[in-house]
Amino acid sequence: MTVRAKSLVTLSLTASLVSCATLPVFASDNKTDDEKVTIRVAWWGNQTRNDLTVKALDLYTEQHPNVTFETEPSSWDGYFDKLATQAATGSLPDIYQQDYGQIRSYYDQNLMLNLQQFVESNTLDVSRISEAVLASGSFDDDLYAMCIGLNSPALFYDKETVEAAGVTIPEQMTWDEFFDISQTIYDKTGVQTYIDSMVLGMLFRGIGTSEFSEDGTAFGVDDDSVFLTYFQMIADASKSNWHVSPEILTEKNPTVTETMPIIDQTCWNSFSNSNQYGTISSTAGRELGITMWPVMKDDTQQVQYLKSSQFLCGSSTTEHPEIVADVINFITTSIEANEILNGERGVPVDSDVLASFDERLSDNDKVVYKFIDDVNAVATPMDPPSPSGSSEIGTLVDDLTEQVRYGEITPEDAASQVFEEGSEILAEKANEDN
Repeated sequence: MTVRAKSLVTLSLTASLVSCATLPVFASDNKTDDEKVTIRVAWWGNQTRNDLTVKALDLYTEQHPNVTFETEPSSWDGYFDKLATQAATGSLPDIYQQDYGQIRSYYDQNLMLNLQQFVESNTLDVSRISEAVLASGSFDDDLYAMCIGLNSPALFYDKETVEAAGVTIPEQMTWDEFFDISQTIYDKTGVQTYIDSMVLGMLFRGIGTSEFSEDGTAFGVDDDSVFLTYFQMIADASKSNWHVSPEILTEKNPTVTETMPIIDQTCWNSFSNSNQYGTISSTAGRELGITMWPVMKDDTQQVQYLKSSQFLCGSSTTEHPEIVADVINFITTSIEANEILNGERGVPVDSDVLASFDERLSDNDKVVYKFIDDVNAVATPMDPPSPSGSSEIGTLVDDLTEQVRYGEITPEDAASQVFEEGSEILAEKANEDN
């Protein structure tokens, strides 16, 4: 297991490098001072993540009694709205968890602490982390966001339901096979299926491009054809008897672990990320299956990729930059801390930490690590960080998806609206950034 595990930290991740004014270099505060310091830390996650993170931070305080933490955990829903409000009011937490899709926007706005100075002083030890992993959080060759786990998009499925339906789930199916399986499962068990807007980005990847151009000023395609494929998929599914109704989706929020339709077997599937496997399986109280996302039968590129599950960033306005860097280093490289965190945020990126997991992997961990190894054999590079305006476009897609589900708008009109309005949003944001 050791050789296989250590190989994971060399997985190739890519990141777009963009230019921005250099952030100020802070005079180092002495992290061994006796002066009492409170560090605010924010993250999104479920109660399991909250409990583990607080325990790890408590361990840091045991080792550094002058440092205490004010924790600000949130669910995924609303986390980035809250973070954006804090950014706008100059009250960002000293340390905040960040998503790959958001880091370029925060970098462009000078909201992230430049960590490179602490890499050079060895406050932040990256010697056991691959250059490719570091590149995923770097801009202009400086590190701004520390990747704290690797994962991959995954399709979870309920083994009990699948077995009851007499269905075999392939390692990676086509969308046509997915639809046929969904129909069979419904016919045999009455359990339905769920599809959401996460599918859209994978449809772009399948044709060999990204949703957005590399410079973030436009979509990755010249027309609305990919959007039409997506909205037509939603429309067809919504008219079928095997797809869950929009009313049920309102009741059972798929973005909250406790209410996911797969938990109570309302649905047999859930599109998620591999690092959520353990939490969702534990919440469901039974072993789930895991497989790669479906592909279109005429796709030209493998859609599966390896990604940073989350990053930790420091605020560019923190009054304690060296302590911030030291805490990020602790969470990333401390074996003791990671014995507590237990890979809940994804496969650890520090090779020593990863090797320490070998003898204590749970059954759920073994499932996830095998899945990551399988993905590594076929993965293509991940997309560049999403540009400014992508969150607005995501909201627009979600709103139109709901309208398509209710039959209030045609797939053609929804696709045209996203492409036209989205193109305007991207162009406007590009002008603002310049």
